[in-house]
Amino acid sequence: MNGFSMRVFRIPLLRATSWLLGGLAVGLGQDDSPQGRARFESGVDTDAKPWTHLNFLNDPEQFQFAIVSDRTGSPRAGVFEDAVRKLNWLRPEFVMSVGDLIQGTSANGDTNAAEWDEFMGWVDQLEMPFFFLAGNHDIQAKWVDGRVPYEVMRSQWEERFGTTYYYYKYKGALIVALFSNDGIERHISPEQVSYFKGILADNQDARWTFVFLHHPLWASPHDSNIHEFEDLLQDRDYTVFAGHQHMYRHFERKDRSYYVLATTGGGSPLRGNDFGEFDHITWVTMTNEGPVLANIRLDGILPDDVAGDDVAYYSYLLTMSAEVDTNVILEERDGKLGEGVAYLTFWNRSPHAIAYRGSFSHSHHAHTRPGNLEVALKPGASKTVAVDIEPMAAFASDDRVFLEFDGWVSFDEPGLPGLEISGKHAIELKNRKIELAAQESLVFYDSIEFDFAISPDIGEIRYTLDGSKPDRSSSIYTAPISIDRNATLKARLFASNGTPSEVDTVSFQEIEPSQGLICEYYEYGDNRSLRYALPDFSLMAPTTSKAVWKIDPESDSRREESFGLVYKGFIDLPESGDYIFHLESDDGARLLIDGRTVVDDPRKHPFREVSGEIRLEKGRHSFELQYFQHKQKMRLGLEHTLPSGKRRPVSTESYSFGN
Repeated sequence: MNGFSMRVFRIPLLRATSWLLGGLAVGLGQDDSPQGRARFESGVDTDAKPWTHLNFLNDPEQFQFAIVSDRTGSPRAGVFEDAVRKLNWLRPEFVMSVGDLIQGTSANGDTNAAEWDEFMGWVDQLEMPFFFLAGNHDIQAKWVDGRVPYEVMRSQWEERFGTTYYYYKYKGALIVALFSNDGIERHISPEQVSYFKGILADNQDARWTFVFLHHPLWASPHDSNIHEFEDLLQDRDYTVFAGHQHMYRHFERKDRSYYVLATTGGGSPLRGNDFGEFDHITWVTMTNEGPVLANIRLDGILPDDVAGDDVAYYSYLLTMSAEVDTNVILEERDGKLGEGVAYLTFWNRSPHAIAYRGSFSHSHHAHTRPGNLEVALKPGASKTVAVDIEPMAAFASDDRVFLEFDGWVSFDEPGLPGLEISGKHAIELKNRKIELAAQESLVFYDSIEFDFAISPDIGEIRYTLDGSKPDRSSSIYTAPISIDRNATLKARLFASNGTPSEVDTVSFQEIEPSQGLICEYYEYGDNRSLRYALPDFSLMAPTTSKAVWKIDPESDSRREESFGLVYKGFIDLPESGDYIFHLESDDGARLLIDGRTVVDDPRKHPFREVSGEIRLEKGRHSFELQYFQHKQKMRLGLEHTLPSGKRRPVSTESYSFGN
């Protein structure tokens, strides 16, 4: 967004000034009123001061006003109403317009009047004065079949607003509102010229003159008499503002500044600043040296609650939950790669629905079908999409050919923040092992249901359970596989053209219920956001699982950073009453007993202890301890204070798993 947000505070203007510097009151006149006792106070009494200077920009003769541009000419719903709301935030002293306030294409006077009623309902919400100026949609000079005639439109204007051209003075500045459709299109009537000749003559002492008209007559291809009015201005300082063309432009003319404003809701392609096509408010500050202008885009004016206190949570959650894995199968003959399939697996590891969309950038090496993708995922779900690859010419694996996928992901539920994350994903066109399963080795007692990470609808997944290499005659995966004995599962994905992937292997070991815990080990891959807080392990598949006798991250992990552990089973407590559990961790951990969170310290932190209290009965309770390690030191320890008041480490003999 090419705008800025701002908050303006109103400060009372004082006739006499006093202030305190370093505790010393310095007066420029005496004013004992509450407003006049101090404009600036500080307790700083050092020679050096924590500010640059005290020349406050609070001259009582300085003022600020805003200008809105065309609302109509193919109006876009809601934009002008948004401007009204934001003007009340910015709080200019008044608002000026450059016309085209209603569409004015009504069939009769009644419907035209209804358009004015609608518009008045909006500007009546402004807390500061609004000054009207007529554009060609407000009073149409040329006759158009099916529209309200000029006479009716002008009569309605004058009934509501009194006059089509006028002036006013504010703090020594003269503001002139012209009517550039006065009987003849793009024309200032002789009566107007004569009227303003007198007004300008009577106000030669004006500190500045602001001229407003709808049509930029100086840049119009039609004949106009703007020079007659400019001749009246030649000996004074002035600035001119117009609209109509829906394209912002600044002109240097007659050593003065002339502006054509863009839109405040009028029809526009909105191609951006460089095209002069944007919705905006023009902010004018009148100083002793002349006006200072700033164009504030509507999409850059933000409320004080633009981001709530939950935005950090949802931002982290979206970043943590979204991930895309890619795999490729290509035909290979005589060292050259040909057609094949790219498999994109989209993940959602959050408790909310999310949606992906994206497209493949143009490639000089291969065509992709489809080129655009949209994927909606429920919480905890994943989906694999197959994309056909047609090389323009065969290439070698060593040629390092890539496809680039531009993607966006956002929440897909009403009521959640409109956050969207974008990114590029480079997919190398090279055969490599496809991780059909997230798991490598698992233990179980009784039985286990196993799912592949890639959905079965994008190609044939063939598998065996006896350790043999699968082929096209092996079992085909269509639903979760039930395993109730030791097994070595081997699987291959066969693309639509019959090309197979390399073999992926998962081992299963049946164990008997025993003392100890089941330890699930999770490796995070490339998702960096998973390294700074506990993920939702229930939405992930463990890399490995095994039975352990004690809680020991160093022994239960395969690397020193970017992993998670979950210890599951039961804990046997010796007495009933209130227990306090003391959890030591570095980087983060969470303890759950009977499904209830007892200690929650999930964010990355240095070594520390956090405690939690829970009332429990004597006997066996379900137990789960979650832990994640980012990098450097890894520490995890658990003690408890018994209802009797004794504190001690949780005994390894109190842990068990199984029935």
